[in-house]
Amino acid sequence: MAQLQDPDQDQDQDSLTPAPESQPAAQPQQAQPQAQKGRIRAKKACIECRRRKRKCDGVFPCSMCTHYQYNCGFDGEIVTSGLQQKRPHDALLEPGEGSQNASETPEETGRPSPLVRGIIEPAKRRYMNQNSAVAFPNQLGVELESAHPPRLHSFAWNCGIRPEEPGSIHAPLTDYVTWEECRHYTDIYFATVGVPFHLFDKDEFLQQCDTYFNRRNQDLILGALIGAVVSLGSLFAFRDGHHLEPQIVKHVKDVLEDSTFSRRPSIDQVNAWILRTLYLRSTTRPHLTWLASCTVMHLVEAVGLHRDLESDLVTQSGETRAREDEGSKRTFWLAWCINTIIAYEYGRTKIHFDGEDSRPTPFNDTSETGLQIRMARILPSENANADAMAVSKSLEGAIQKLVDLGDVRGFPALTRGDLCFCLYRRLRLLKISISKDTLSHILQIGQHAVDAAYDLAQRGVPWWNVLGTTFQFFCVLLAIDNRDSLTQVSWVLSRLDGIVQILNTHMAFEAFETAKTLMRDLLVKKRQEVALLEMSEGSDIPFSNRELTPDWDMMLNPFYTTGGFNFKDFGV
Repeated sequence: MAQLQDPDQDQDQDSLTPAPESQPAAQPQQAQPQAQKGRIRAKKACIECRRRKRKCDGVFPCSMCTHYQYNCGFDGEIVTSGLQQKRPHDALLEPGEGSQNASETPEETGRPSPLVRGIIEPAKRRYMNQNSAVAFPNQLGVELESAHPPRLHSFAWNCGIRPEEPGSIHAPLTDYVTWEECRHYTDIYFATVGVPFHLFDKDEFLQQCDTYFNRRNQDLILGALIGAVVSLGSLFAFRDGHHLEPQIVKHVKDVLEDSTFSRRPSIDQVNAWILRTLYLRSTTRPHLTWLASCTVMHLVEAVGLHRDLESDLVTQSGETRAREDEGSKRTFWLAWCINTIIAYEYGRTKIHFDGEDSRPTPFNDTSETGLQIRMARILPSENANADAMAVSKSLEGAIQKLVDLGDVRGFPALTRGDLCFCLYRRLRLLKISISKDTLSHILQIGQHAVDAAYDLAQRGVPWWNVLGTTFQFFCVLLAIDNRDSLTQVSWVLSRLDGIVQILNTHMAFEAFETAKTLMRDLLVKKRQEVALLEMSEGSDIPFSNRELTPDWDMMLNPFYTTGGFNFKDFGV
C-alpha cells in the first residue's frame, strides 16, 4: 500500500511560516526586492514601517511589508491595478485598508470582494476562501504579528477520537499494461479523444509514461492518469480494444476514489477524473456521468483552477506565488465544458463559478476544442422565474448563435446537434410558437449532425453521440411535425439503421426499435385525423361540387337578415 503523507502535515511546513525579522534574506527573490549590500537609509518610509518603527527600504511594496504581509502604502499615493496584482498580500487586506480608496467598490478597482478572495498554497496546490475555518488561525497569527503564525491546517476540525481510514492496496498499472501497449493506445487516444478534448500535449505525456514504466516515478495518481488514457484509447479502438480494459478501468476508479489520495488533490488527479468522466459518458448511465463531472468541478475548486492567480489569489506565506500555466487553464476549461454540456443535456444542475464567463480560454476558437467551449458558453442560463417570452427569445437566440458558427464537422458537429436539440426541448415546454426560421435552423443543424455521425460510425469511431444524436434528431423531426421535418424522416431512419448495424449492440437495437415505434404511433395519429375528416365528408350534410358565389346584395338586404333568409336560395 502506498504510504502518503497527511496533507496537513507536509514537509513544506517551514515554507509556510515567515522567517524572523532578523533573517529577511530567507525570503525568495521573487517575493521581495533584491537585498542590497551596506546600510541604505530610505528617503521615505511606508506607513506600516513608520507605525511599527521598523526599517523600510523605500521600495513599493517594501521588503518588510512583503515579508510579513502588511498593507504597504505611502502617504498620498494611489495604487494602480497593476501594482495591486504585484502585491501577493493584497488578498489578505481588510475592507478599506491600504491604498484602495474607501469610496471605491471591488468592481471599480477590479478586485474581488473580501468575502470571496481566496488563498492558495502552491506547494500543496490547495485553495480555500479567506473566510475558511482552516485559514482563520493563520490570519489571526499574522494580525497578532506572531513570529511563527499557525500553518494552514484543519485545527480542531473534529475530535480526533478515531484515525483516518486507511488506504487500499493497489497493484501498479504495469500489472495490466505493457509499455508497448501503452504507446499503442495512447496514439489512438490522441488521434480521437485528444482532438476535441485537448487536455495535454502528446510528447509531454509520453515522457511521463516513460518515467512511469521505467520505474523512475510510479506514483499511483500518475498511474491512474495513464490508465485513464489507455482506457479511452482502448475504447476508441472499438473491436480491437485491450483485453484487460475492464481491469484497467477498475484500477483507475479504485485509485481515484481512494480517500488516501483525495486528501491531497492535484492537477493530475483532476485530469484523470476528466478522462474517467469521458469514459463513463461513453459506457454507463447519465446519472453516474453527471456525478463524475461534478466531482471534477469540486476538485477544480479544491486546487484553485477556477480563479485567476494573477489577480486575486495569493499564498499565505512569503513563498513564491504559483502561476497558472497553460495546462492548468486547459484543465479548467475542459472540466467546465464537460460538466456544463452533460448537465444541460441531462437536465441537472451544473457547477457554476463567478467570473468564468469573462475569462479567456487558452484554445484557438476554430479548433475542435475551442468550438466545444464556444458552444457551451452559448447556452443560456436556466432561470425558473424568468418571463416565458424572454426565455423563448433567449433560447431562439442561442440556436441562431449555433448556426452562426458556420461549417462545423466531425465530433463538434454532433455536440452542436445535441445542444440544439436541448434548446428545442426547452422551447417546446414553453408552449410558445416557435418561429419558422428557428425551426429551419434546427433542421439544418440536425442534418449536418446526422451526416457527421454516420461518417464517424463508418470510420469505426464510436463517440457516445454517434447513436444518440441521430436518435434524438429523429425524435425532433416527429415533434416538429411539419412538411419540412417529415420529409427527412425516411432519410434519418435509414441513417440510424446503418449506424445500428455497424454498432451491433443492445443499446443500438433498442434505440432503433423505439424510433420505429414512435413513427408508427405518429402514423396512427395521422390516420385517425384523416378518418375524422373522412367522416365529415360522409355526413348527412350535402356538399355541392360547385363553387359557391354568394349574392352580397341579397345577403345585406334587411329582409333576409331579419328572418327571411333561406339556405336554399344559395343552393345548399
